[in-house]
Amino acid sequence: MLLCIAPERFRQTITQHWKENGERMLFVSEERPHSPDVILRLEAQGRAKEDEVKALLLIVPRRCAPQKIVSAPVVGGVPVSLMPADGPDDLVRWLGSRKRRATSGAGIMAMWRRSFLTLGSRFHRWLEAGGYSGVEDWFATELNCREVCHRMSLGARLVLYVGHGRSEGLSAYMGLRWSDIAAHREFRPCAAMICFACDTLKRDGEVPFGCRMVSSGRALSYFGSTGAVKLRANAQLAAIAGQELAAGKVRNLADLARRMDAVTQTTTRLRSAREALQTFRIIGNPLEQFA
Repeated sequence: MLLCIAPERFRQTITQHWKENGERMLFVSEERPHSPDVILRLEAQGRAKEDEVKALLLIVPRRCAPQKIVSAPVVGGVPVSLMPADGPDDLVRWLGSRKRRATSGAGIMAMWRRSFLTLGSRFHRWLEAGGYSGVEDWFATELNCREVCHRMSLGARLVLYVGHGRSEGLSAYMGLRWSDIAAHREFRPCAAMICFACDTLKRDGEVPFGCRMVSSGRALSYFGSTGAVKLRANAQLAAIAGQELAAGKVRNLADLARRMDAVTQTTTRLRSAREALQTFRIIGNPLEQFA
């Protein structure tokens, strides 16, 4: 069950949508769900109902920076997701896109650099081992910016990127920016987009790339970093995620974040990966299934 915390004005829109989709959701009214005292109280509530509550979703003002609202993607053992919105109208494209999301396929994007291309190839094998069908390589060695945006617009249940990033987009494909995505008016949304890169959720003046992907309805959930991530730590973190995907037990971003959180606490050798994980955030529906 999803525990959604939002101002009262969101209640009807959110509860009606989840009810129509036959999904379990508990709505808790809080006028300032992003305030520290509310978050601490709700995390405790989530832990107390851990068998029922699989994740928290906080509806937060659009001006908020993802890196400042919560300290990590998993707090107290409970995955926490954010959704930027000032009013119910800001959720229309996101919620409406759930009806036309892709139902199969996975696209792997990788920057034109040996280490990232190798990691992209490993993800291909991990996903196939986990039972994911229709896995395709959308590497920068084969596709340019316009071509990869077109492939994304056709729809894939999961889109995954490894490479460098920034708040306005991805560094691969000679610089893939939000404007390149927005140029494709017809866009079948992915259930989840995962970016192992720096800064794609860092609020630095403008709304970050990952938040735009979800708010526009082009991705229903997004997992990315709010800060700079060292290459070695990023590779470690990506490998942990890949191995969890290969096990075939990850169905959504809440599952993935919870498993990565647990693994990175098992040994001090993964300290840098753990530190990197703390910079990641989930945007959108953390229980959106991509498997």
